[in-house]
Amino acid sequence: MKKILIPVLLVVAMAVGCAPGGPIIIGTGNQPPVINSFSADPPAIAAGESSTLSWTVSGATSVSIDQGIGSVALSGSRAVTPATTTIYTLTATNPAGSVTATAQVAVSGAPPPSEPPAPEPSPPTPTGLPVVSYFTANPPIIATGGSTTLSWSVSNATSVTIEPGVGTVGPAGTASVSPATSTTYTLTASNAAGWYSVTVTVIVTAAPPAGQPDLVITDISRTGDTITYKIKNQGDATAGPSTSRLRVDGVVKANDSVGSLSPGQERTESFAGYTYECSGTSDSLVVEADAGDAVAEASEANNSYSESWLCIVFLPPTPPLVVKKADLVIEDIWLRGNTVYYRIKNQGSLGAGPTKTALYTYPCLVPCQPKAYDAVPSLAAGASSVQRFATYSFSCPVLSVKVEADKNGDVAEWNEGNNSRSEDLCP
Repeated sequence: MKKILIPVLLVVAMAVGCAPGGPIIIGTGNQPPVINSFSADPPAIAAGESSTLSWTVSGATSVSIDQGIGSVALSGSRAVTPATTTIYTLTATNPAGSVTATAQVAVSGAPPPSEPPAPEPSPPTPTGLPVVSYFTANPPIIATGGSTTLSWSVSNATSVTIEPGVGTVGPAGTASVSPATSTTYTLTASNAAGWYSVTVTVIVTAAPPAGQPDLVITDISRTGDTITYKIKNQGDATAGPSTSRLRVDGVVKANDSVGSLSPGQERTESFAGYTYECSGTSDSLVVEADAGDAVAEASEANNSYSESWLCIVFLPPTPPLVVKKADLVIEDIWLRGNTVYYRIKNQGSLGAGPTKTALYTYPCLVPCQPKAYDAVPSLAAGASSVQRFATYSFSCPVLSVKVEADKNGDVAEWNEGNNSRSEDLCP
């Protein structure tokens, strides 16, 4: 019987929100894809029969299956009819890397493969030089003995390095560095077309003089519609009351009064009077400690801290495509005297024209041939009919009987795999 695959349109839906901690690459981030499932049903078939591969993948920009199937959607199914036992390999890829999963279809009478097939060659490197979305140091100015965080995001590269001292890295990530002196870090991204480099400089100032406060912002985050931040006095003296200032995309949005901070004390504050909403496609936030210079500090150059994130808006999911088709099933089989009766139903959403039903008894010689046929009239959607094989006289012993609807494949059905039913009619 023919197999009809009904494509399912899937649209990934995600909630509206903003994610702090630097720009976010929509769909993949800095993590490889995740293969949620990949299976073959049934996993074992006889020669000439079919199995259905089903898969679900998230966070991938491309998905493919070997053995001649090629590129596929993130989720779906595909009927396969291998001549011998075959291992299918699914490969999911995004800028952070590739992951694979396998599913085997065992074919009766054929030995399993002696070893897994060789992996498919990696997809060709996209043309053009690598693209560096960003390479930053936060904070860009530190005191001697302090540290800063390098952050980066690169696409279309086969290798990424950061020097000095960091080495080979992934296409996106962060690294904490503690240079002893002012240092320029160089990120170099390479592929077959060439290389591209970007630099960022970390300025190292002298350690704060003893006996002076030094206010710094160590983090910015979001709680609901309120912007919160951490402020620390890393100096050796108490810092009196001060004012912190918030800028969003360069515009002053709010101020916050901060009480005294003892040496080494860190406190979480918020701009409670300001209701934050993401604007456009992305926002850049800067919080500045001691905006009014009320505190005489060891260093006035390290008061600012910045964060950037995308404002991501996704459309709601599109309803799945509804396809109207007939679907014939055998609901019951019973014996009345020597005559085999059965009930056939069209459980689909479209009427089914006249069909032919076949009766089999088991065991039988392969290939098993029908013992009898029965003509079934048209069935409206949802309708059922009691039928019988009038010309066939049934007798025991047999192990089981099978009734198969639409033997000749006259009706295009929603599901071609549910046409038959088996029963044991002998006591």
